[in-house]
Amino acid sequence: MSPMTSALISYWQWLPAESAAARRRALDSICERVRAGLESRSALVPFALGDVDDGIVEAATQAYAAAGAGSNDSDASFEATEWVRRGLALNRGAVFAALLAAGDALVRERLATQRLTLSAEEVAVVCRQLPAAPAQSSVKFLQEWAELVEGADDPTLARQRALLATALDQCTSVAIRRAAA
Repeated sequence: MSPMTSALISYWQWLPAESAAARRRALDSICERVRAGLESRSALVPFALGDVDDGIVEAATQAYAAAGAGSNDSDASFEATEWVRRGLALNRGAVFAALLAAGDALVRERLATQRLTLSAEEVAVVCRQLPAAPAQSSVKFLQEWAELVEGADDPTLARQRALLATALDQCTSVAIRRAAA
């Protein structure tokens, strides 16, 4: 059994017994250890792949991608987009949201190829996890996604369209309030 499989199994055994707050504190501790160079970024993977809580998965994914930024090893953001593509994360929507929030053009390109592979529930997570004032590049990504599913008869795509329209309306409302302030 690989070390990662073993780590995930351990995490899944621990998960039901711990509250989301306790898991978040554990993640925060691991993030500090990774930043300090006391743990490798792979210590974040069980949180990113094995948890179901939107905030925990998003924070773990962001920390994982940040820990790989500027390193000479493989691209952490690419690895995380592979988690989405290969369906490795229990909460693909939160992984997708974390990567979209990062604002990297190359990551958005990779995510663009995965938009239609998400379920309506996963799209709901992406929309729910948007920052209060998302970057313009994220808004443009959502607009292009909404255009992609516009007019689709498929019920899943119609639900995605509704979710994206609501998210875009909220983005527009925030932009209007900012401009008026």
